Amino acid sequence: MTYFNPLVLNEHIKQYKRRRTSVLLGLLFFLNFFVAVGMKFIYSNTDFTFWQYLHVSTYLIFMLNFLIVIIAGDIVSSEFSQGTVKMLLTRPVSRLKILHAKYITVVSSVFYVVTIHLLFALSFGLLFFFPTLMDIDDGLLMKIILKTLFGTLEMIIIATFTLMLSVVSRSSLFSVAFSIFFLMSIKILLAVMNHFQVVQFKYVLFANTNLSQYFYGEPMFYGMTMNFSILNILIHMIFFYVLSALVFTKRDV
Repeated sequence: MTYFNPLVLNEHIKQYKRRRTSVLLGLLFFLNFFVAVGMKFIYSNTDFTFWQYLHVSTYLIFMLNFLIVIIAGDIVSSEFSQGTVKMLLTRPVSRLKILHAKYITVVSSVFYVVTIHLLFALSFGLLFFFPTLMDIDDGLLMKIILKTLFGTLEMIIIATFTLMLSVVSRSSLFSVAFSIFFLMSIKILLAVMNHFQVVQFKYVLFANTNLSQYFYGEPMFYGMTMNFSILNILIHMIFFYVLSALVFTKRDV
């Protein structure tokens, strides 16, 4: 543990010194700003409230996945492409601890991104819809909380999947591009399979990552339950991480 915390700190410093961090923060700002302005314009003559705006902002969490994919897809492969991996591995620390540090940094980034998104959403909500702040709807508030929590969990799963691709492929371009393509196409594929009720697709990880389907809506495929989805997620997460650890600790550099 002597080296572990400095490793995590070092990974954070490397990530947030990059210019792309400012770009990603700018994207979060403008994404929330345009949604707030849009809601204010569209619902200017209605009883649209602060809490309804926050509920709309939870749908942006899916867009945040693309930001996390960029971080997770680059955090390992960039060390190989830039030739810094040899310097990294000369430290008196096991490769597994280095991978742990990178994974903790990726997961931390998920929470940072979600927190910053919520701060922007709250700020613009107060700016444009402050008079309706006290019009609290308990049911809507619970929906906001659950969708945020489940959206954050889904981001962690996608980040773990992308990190695995980054380790295995050693290519930032491949891991980021493939994850983004997969993220968009798998939703379409699952929607088609759901339409034809091809129930075998219930075993696909991304049919299970949205746990809000058990609270708001209905399961994507017949036979799916909350426990089934949680078990499915755990099995895949363990597989992704074990595969990443095996490849990272055994590969020659």
